[in-house]
Amino acid sequence: MRVTKNILGRVIAASLITGIALAGSQFAASAGELPAGADRIGVLRNGHLSVKEGSLFAAWTSQLGDLRKFEIAGDLIGALTTDGSLLVKEGKLTAEWALQATGVQDFRLSSNRIAVLRADGSLAVTEGLHGPFVEQATGVTDFEVTNNRIGIVTTAGTALVKQGGLTASWVEQTAGAKDLELTSTRVGVVRTDNSIAVRDGLAGTWIEQASGVDKLALAGDRIGVVRTDGSVAVKDGLFGAWSEQAGEASAVELAGDRIGVLRTDGTVAVKVGQGSFVDQTAGAQQIGLAAPGA
Repeated sequence: MRVTKNILGRVIAASLITGIALAGSQFAASAGELPAGADRIGVLRNGHLSVKEGSLFAAWTSQLGDLRKFEIAGDLIGALTTDGSLLVKEGKLTAEWALQATGVQDFRLSSNRIAVLRADGSLAVTEGLHGPFVEQATGVTDFEVTNNRIGIVTTAGTALVKQGGLTASWVEQTAGAKDLELTSTRVGVVRTDNSIAVRDGLAGTWIEQASGVDKLALAGDRIGVVRTDGSVAVKDGLFGAWSEQAGEASAVELAGDRIGVLRTDGTVAVKVGQGSFVDQTAGAQQIGLAAPGA
């Protein structure tokens, strides 16, 4: 049963136990990394989440406060509160929140999976909002999830990915990694020396992409980076040319035909296709984009 907003506080208080607590109704799985839904933009400002959908000029819809981070994936929105509670809503921006887990340090969403990282470095993943969490690994420092893949970086800097069911075997990808990004067909890593490489499949050839990279983003055939100097570049394909996008940025997001940047001054801007960036808001700590599933 969904948790309505007027009783959400009592449900969270009653559920604050060590480990994973489940609630809510299952959301439908779909092919690819995102479920069906409208183009959405989310921003976190002073711990408060707002989301808009449709046009870049649409109005913001207030979502929830006292948050550490959020994620949006198609018509799913996930929010991690300052007390470590994970809430997810599905459907309209005005839908009710459903408590999913407590004792959470970080999380990821896809259209049919929720991955949670605990403070002790253990990772668990569930399929659906009321399925059991399945333990995946310990000693995890970074992780990603898609509908058919789970990827981790261990404390030793080893990147591993599994494909298929939650109990599938891990396939080692590379050593010396500090960050990992996934799509349903690609794996990308940022190494400890700030170089990046991307491969197709779990056993394809690594293709070197760039050096001096702070953050990496993958979506469809596109690759995006924020360099250590704050510049943002995006390319199509493993062998495409880089297209410079922005400067003085701390984050880049890719979804559908959109590119979003969070600048170091806290302003957020998004562009569609080859258009110009349109400023969205100021005072942001995080940006998120979501596009309808292919």
